Amino acid sequence: MTTETTPPIPETAPAPRSMTDAPLPACESYSSISTYRACPLRYGFRYVERRPGEVSPGQFAFGSAVHKAFEAFGLAHIRAHADGTPEPGPETLQAALDRKLASSGMTDAEIEEARRRAIPVLARFIEVEARTQADPVAVELGFGIAVELADDSGGFRFVGYVDRVDRAPNGSTQIVDYKTGRSRSQADVDADAQLTAYAFGCARGGLRDPATGMTLAPASRLGLYFAESGELLWTTRTDEQLAVFESGLVETVGRIRDREFAARPAPWRCRWCEYRGECPEASPAA
Repeated sequence: MTTETTPPIPETAPAPRSMTDAPLPACESYSSISTYRACPLRYGFRYVERRPGEVSPGQFAFGSAVHKAFEAFGLAHIRAHADGTPEPGPETLQAALDRKLASSGMTDAEIEEARRRAIPVLARFIEVEARTQADPVAVELGFGIAVELADDSGGFRFVGYVDRVDRAPNGSTQIVDYKTGRSRSQADVDADAQLTAYAFGCARGGLRDPATGMTLAPASRLGLYFAESGELLWTTRTDEQLAVFESGLVETVGRIRDREFAARPAPWRCRWCEYRGECPEASPAA
């Protein structure tokens, strides 16, 4: 006869891993780096402890739906060029937008309001596309490049996804990032850190043409497309700017590796933080 035994119950449950000893991410992105620079503790919660955050269903729904509509249009455009089929039209945008909104968790009234808000956004996008001479190469194109830390202390992968990559009539590479927030000035676009991150990834050989597998040339120009106004502003990045970006990236990841996760509370910052309800350092005015 076999006697079954129950394993002993430990006197204390193992403590959850914390940002003091949990494994650190092997990859960093523009989003993770900007999160750390804004508030290292928020980075620790999100990327090290991987805590779920309190985010309302509709908080980012409109922007996500518009991005998904633009992505679907770009994919259809690429397929049309490859197959010689008709170009996509407004129905492609609308169908993708509706699918994303339907799964957003918003109420029917909120979805209907988002659809009304999107009408001029989609119409302007179609108008801009009709004037565009560049051919789309990819949408939501991912990249990953190895970056070495200082003093031979190892390295990390810098990763990201580019909203859209085009090939200009002269064969050069163009990168476009979509924004659903307020429009910005040319000076803001010239200083935009996210565009610099994409330029860095492209210049280091991180972007490949999905159709051929060939590495794309460094971006000749980068643009921010403001969806609500239909404005597209272009900029460039120099080798010197990319070197400064890499230096700052290495310095920031060095602090992450040293587990420097002090909070940086401020009312305007804490107000939009998904951890404000559980953070011991959250600003009371948030």
